[in-house]
Amino acid sequence: MDNKTCGSCGKEISGEGEVFCPDCKGDIRRKNRKRLWYSVAAAALLFLAGSVYWYGGRNSWDFSWDAILGRPAAVINGEPVAWSEARERFKTTRVILEKQYGNDLFAGERGRAILTDMQKNVLDRILDERLVAQEARRMNIKVGDERVRQELQKIAGEIYGNWENFQASLREDGMSQEYLMNHVRNLLLGREVKKAKAPPGVDPDEYFGAWLNQARREAKVTFNKTISPLQVSSQGRGSCCSPGGGGGGCGGKQASAGSLDPELKNKASAVALTEYRKTNPVEKGVGALVTDYGCHIQVDIEKEGKIIKSYSYRDGKVFEI
Repeated sequence: MDNKTCGSCGKEISGEGEVFCPDCKGDIRRKNRKRLWYSVAAAALLFLAGSVYWYGGRNSWDFSWDAILGRPAAVINGEPVAWSEARERFKTTRVILEKQYGNDLFAGERGRAILTDMQKNVLDRILDERLVAQEARRMNIKVGDERVRQELQKIAGEIYGNWENFQASLREDGMSQEYLMNHVRNLLLGREVKKAKAPPGVDPDEYFGAWLNQARREAKVTFNKTISPLQVSSQGRGSCCSPGGGGGGCGGKQASAGSLDPELKNKASAVALTEYRKTNPVEKGVGALVTDYGCHIQVDIEKEGKIIKSYSYRDGKVFEI
């Protein structure tokens, strides 16, 4: 019988039907086991990566190159604004507006225009908050955590009735307590800066508004190139939730109203009072305060100087907030 040679190393082999020598067969088996292990490991990594991406998408994790490389969404007078902050603000504001006006608010071409305007309002608000915070540091004005917590307790009691309802509302709106604490801190800083800057005998709101407009014009602001110019106000105009007000607009309350057509104001007031009296027909001494927040019109039902119910108004209808 003729001897054959190994198909791998060329050594002679004598076994019937053999293609490789014993040494080469051992090497091939080891290589096959390695390939199998690599395939299993690669499949596991792909599954893990897919799971992380899916979970991150549901929880608004940021997988963009800007986030990975640490590039900010904006830089305001040398102070960076993280993409994570901007995206959380976009998400929270969108959830609140969809809750008020319906899930189809941002659908279609009109919805995309509303979304762009919403994002611009959020960016304007971030700009205002940074300018106020920078001025507060310059004036050595601080708002501690304890004061913020006291304000949160006040909001929980006056608007939601108790802390448990307040927490439930935060979860429903997808808003973290840390996010809300930062929001309230910015509002309190705005109040303190407004109070500290106004000279005696001058209206604090007017003086603060004039200062903020000037600060916007003089600010050195650079937005990330991925943000459309349409999303950024050229004058950095105040949004419905700018920090100078007495509250928070989307997700809070603001004392000063924007300009509003008197006819629309009267109609919104009448519709809200009619809706309120459906469940409170004999209650007396109630009034309505209509505020144009820019992103929505809000009607607060008041009694003895205290807000007892709030509605958002749209197209002749009101929706309880």
